[in-house]
Amino acid sequence: MARVKVLRTTISAIQNAEAVEGVASVEGVVGYSDVQRQSLTDNDVVEIIVREIDEFERSVAEYRRIGQTERADGLQRELEVLRSYLNPD
Repeated sequence: MARVKVLRTTISAIQNAEAVEGVASVEGVVGYSDVQRQSLTDNDVVEIIVREIDEFERSVAEYRRIGQTERADGLQRELEVLRSYLNPD
């Protein structure tokens, strides 16, 4: 379950990065699904994953700091899944 959750979150972050800037809303626009998205390079995607990892690390540290170890452990598992995509063995 951790794998699915972290992949969904990361895919959303990548899709958000692909969104065309300056388009506040496409609701009600005919053919809005045809709006061109930005193309990301492999390096762009790696940067997004690194930012996600940083966010997970901060969250794990914060949950541990406030004594919510169960939540921190869950996020740590998700963090390890994400790290595995940058360092596949």
